[in-house]
Amino acid sequence: MRKSWIWFLYLLSVGGGAQVALAQQGIDSQVKEAIQKSFQNSKELQIKSLELDKTEMEAAEVKGKKLPHVEATGLYGFLYSNGSLDLPTWTIPGTGLGLFEGASNFSTRTQAAYAGVSVKQILFSGTQIPNGEKAIAAKAEAQTYLVQASRETMAKDILTTFDQVMLLHEVDKLIVDSEKRLKKEQVKVNQAIANGLAIPYDRDKLKLALLELESKKVELAGARNLLVKKLRQETGLSEEEILHIQYQLDAMPIAEMPLDAQQRSELQALTASGKAYDFLYKKEKGGALPMFFAFGSASYLNIFDTHLNLKSVPLLGNVDLKANSLQGRPNLMVGVGAKWEIFSGGEHKSKIRQRQLDQEINQVKLRDTEEKLNLLLEKNKVSYQNANQKLNVGQQQLKVAENSLVMASKQYQAGLIAVTDFLASENDWYRVNLGYYSTVIEQRAAALELLHSAGKLLQTIYE
Repeated sequence: MRKSWIWFLYLLSVGGGAQVALAQQGIDSQVKEAIQKSFQNSKELQIKSLELDKTEMEAAEVKGKKLPHVEATGLYGFLYSNGSLDLPTWTIPGTGLGLFEGASNFSTRTQAAYAGVSVKQILFSGTQIPNGEKAIAAKAEAQTYLVQASRETMAKDILTTFDQVMLLHEVDKLIVDSEKRLKKEQVKVNQAIANGLAIPYDRDKLKLALLELESKKVELAGARNLLVKKLRQETGLSEEEILHIQYQLDAMPIAEMPLDAQQRSELQALTASGKAYDFLYKKEKGGALPMFFAFGSASYLNIFDTHLNLKSVPLLGNVDLKANSLQGRPNLMVGVGAKWEIFSGGEHKSKIRQRQLDQEINQVKLRDTEEKLNLLLEKNKVSYQNANQKLNVGQQQLKVAENSLVMASKQYQAGLIAVTDFLASENDWYRVNLGYYSTVIEQRAAALELLHSAGKLLQTIYE
């Protein structure tokens, strides 16, 4: 019995890494709720949701480039300057006197205030803005599919873990049944020893078998505790809520075998990424076209408290000029403009080539992923069929082990076999039952894996 228990723990540890499959009718409603709560509790999904929000903000930012951009400007300044002024000489008729001969030094100071509003709107962006919008929309679509892929993986893991907890419940029942039979036989052996019809050796063998069952209970409790902690972390449920979830551990048939892996979220994400790269390529190509825009402005200008001092002006000497203000109100301007980058040192050509490489890389990834997923699907079909066949064999083994145990119990009571033979039959019964439930786990795992490899797991769960 000790060997069969070690074998069980091995199967449980392997099952922890296996991915399980499940038909919709075999999923308890409480498990479905736990899966939903795991989606809400997942930090990974929260991060991906925030990344998707960022992408939506990028889309709004690109869309905003088509709208008018309005700017308001206000300025105040003070100017002080020294310099020289050389004007063409002007001769006063009839006098022979010349004005503005040579250069005159001057100094000036003034103050200025400016306030204005300007508007600019892109009329044609060389197709960069519309293609940029489409690229970001395709990127958001790809991110959404990746979120869906993470949900499928999480759902598969939650279902697997709950199946393992249910397996522990079934092992509990097996231990209880074995314990009842052994204690019943122990009472009979003790009475037989008291009457001189049995020897203490038989009693010790039964006691040893019961102690092994107690040891298994301890190991079961430890395994259950780890699984519950894992589920608590993933779903946010309390220990009581998790242990309250119980369902029959039955095989999970798949009504219709999937034909291909085209519904896998990973493939759909790569397809959406390909669209995004196509639009980015068109966007870069559009960068070779001119950009046209319309603009307009309304402003107010006031130059005030202006002083100009000209020194040593011929005939006039030092001249002091003063202006209270020079105002422009309003200054209006409207028009259209164009911007065309004719040569950028090869930068534009390089960006186009980069987008082409992105397209090629994505296409290779898509083909490679599709081939691998279809191969994985075929492998999982075989695993699912094998698991069903093993399950049929296991059901026959259950019947044989049950009949053998009943026969051994009757023969032991009649004194036809020794206690060791009875315990061997009990051990066989336990091992076969444990093997059967392990086979059920394997079948459910194969079904889940098959549905997941076809991209139909969540659809099957919630249809």
